Amino acid sequence: MKKAAAAAIVVVALSSIAAARFGGWAVVSVEDVPDYLVAGKLTVFDFKVRQHGEHAMDDLKPEFTAHKGFRSVDGRVWQTPKGGYRASLTVPEPGDWQITIEPKFGRSKGELLPIRAFDSTAKPAPLGDFERGRRMFAARGCVTCHVHRDVDIKGELSKYAPDLSNRRFPAEYLAQFLANPSIKPLTQNGERMPNLGLRQREIAALVAFINGPSQVSTR
Repeated sequence: MKKAAAAAIVVVALSSIAAARFGGWAVVSVEDVPDYLVAGKLTVFDFKVRQHGEHAMDDLKPEFTAHKGFRSVDGRVWQTPKGGYRASLTVPEPGDWQITIEPKFGRSKGELLPIRAFDSTAKPAPLGDFERGRRMFAARGCVTCHVHRDVDIKGELSKYAPDLSNRRFPAEYLAQFLANPSIKPLTQNGERMPNLGLRQREIAALVAFINGPSQVSTR
C-alpha cells in the first residue's frame, strides 16, 4: 500500500512538471506599460495570454489587480479582437502599485514591476531606455522563462532558460533575435524562444537593459 501511494505521488509530481513545461503554461504579455500612473485617473492596459508564448488565447476570464501595501484595486477586464484583452484601472492614491494578472490558465501569472502613481499636479521625468527595458522584461513576459537579478520576479519556467543577469550580446544581433527568435536554431530539446511580436522601441529598451551600460559581448 505504501509503495502504491508513493508511486502515485511520483506520477502526480511528474505530471505537474510536464504540464507546466509543455501544456498548461502561458506567457502574459502586457503592451505599452506607462512610465507612471496618475492617482484618480483611469489607465488602460492591453495584454495577451499566449499558450507556450505563441498562440493567443481567448475566452479566458483574467483578473487584473493593483496592490499597494494592504490595499488592492481590481481593474475591469474585457476581451478584444484577435485574442487580446484590455483592462481599465484607477489607483486611488499616490505610491508604488504592483500589478498582477491572473489569466485563469493553469498556474500562469503576469506580474509587473511596481509603477509609481503621482498626484495630478506632479510632472515626473520620463524613464530612460534601461529602466523602461527593465520594466518591460517583466511586463512582456520575459520573466516567465528567464531570470535577471535586477528583476525580482521568477516565472514558472525559470529553471529551463538561461539566467541573463551576467550575459551580454552584440546589440545588433540581440535586436534581430528579439524581433525574430527563429534566426537561432532549435535547442537539442526542440525548443525555441517564442516570438512575442515586440516593436522596435520595445526591442531597443530590452537591448539597453539586457546589455547594461557597456553592451560588451561575453559570449
